[in-house]
Amino acid sequence: MKGNMKFGVIVAGKRAEVHEHEIPQLEESDEILINNKACNICTHDYQQWQGFRSHQPFPNAWGHENAGIVMEVGDKVKSIKVGDHVVENVYIPCLKCSNCRKGINMNLCELLGSRYEEKNKYGYYGPYGCAQYKVVSSKHVFKISSELPFEEAGFCEPLATVIHGIHRLRVQPGENILVIGAGTMGLLNAQVARYYGAEVIISELLKKKRKTAKELGFKKIIDPSQGNFVDKINNYTKNSKLSSIIISVGADKAYEQAFKVAPMLCKFLIFAASFPPPKWDIDPNLVHYKIWEIIGTYGANLKDYQESSELLSKKVFDLKPLIEKKFTLTDIQDAFEKASSLGSYRVSIIL
Repeated sequence: MKGNMKFGVIVAGKRAEVHEHEIPQLEESDEILINNKACNICTHDYQQWQGFRSHQPFPNAWGHENAGIVMEVGDKVKSIKVGDHVVENVYIPCLKCSNCRKGINMNLCELLGSRYEEKNKYGYYGPYGCAQYKVVSSKHVFKISSELPFEEAGFCEPLATVIHGIHRLRVQPGENILVIGAGTMGLLNAQVARYYGAEVIISELLKKKRKTAKELGFKKIIDPSQGNFVDKINNYTKNSKLSSIIISVGADKAYEQAFKVAPMLCKFLIFAASFPPPKWDIDPNLVHYKIWEIIGTYGANLKDYQESSELLSKKVFDLKPLIEKKFTLTDIQDAFEKASSLGSYRVSIIL
């Protein structure tokens, strides 16, 4: 396809712009050209826009929660056809190294690392998720239902990371799980944990987010600023105990809450990252004597992506309450302002 395309760029702290250059062309026989229809702004994106991720260079053609329609396919592409709705595996694993073959997190690929650490021929860093067109190897995309709105399809990567974390947590039906934070990722974690059979308790300071949790059908919701937090947890768990705590907000208070209520044999899933990083004052003796498990999680693997794309296509989860607002690409600066404001859920840019 010939012509030019527009794409979103973070050019400096608190400054995003729309730039333009030619549409990329297929260069390999296994590549496809995607016409992106929507790209969601995740925490990672707006933290860079805020200037908190100084290790990530400008100008950055940002975006990785994107979805679109296939416009062209290479000669050797058999599994994807023009017109298919697809999402992209943004980790771009080589699928050949030992880590990829072990099926562990694809961001640990030994051969490629990050493809976005060097400028491209146009002078930009970044994955180009917020671009009208993008060329991708066919092995790095997943088909999704054509009935799924593109802004919801953009949840494939974040949902895959949640599924990966839930697998690492070894969730069992009927166990009690506390999710701290009812933001976008907290409520995704809560929905997936519930899907796997857990009894979910949600702790959230903001009234708006507690209301959203209630709209999604959760009944065990706590305002940690009111009353005795430990008593409230005990009231919800009754004669059983918490099995796991998912910390889905990168805040000092979130960790304080977790340690107040964690019983013997509790597992902590550290889902959220934040810049600057939260403080964590932990006594190693508590971990030792209470036999706690502290589990880190980051990224996803192919199995998680496949599961995510299938569950999204089946509309297993309710994502509409997690989409705060939609903007056009022209209003990219306003979109970042909204995405980074207190209490916002996902903001989607329609391309």
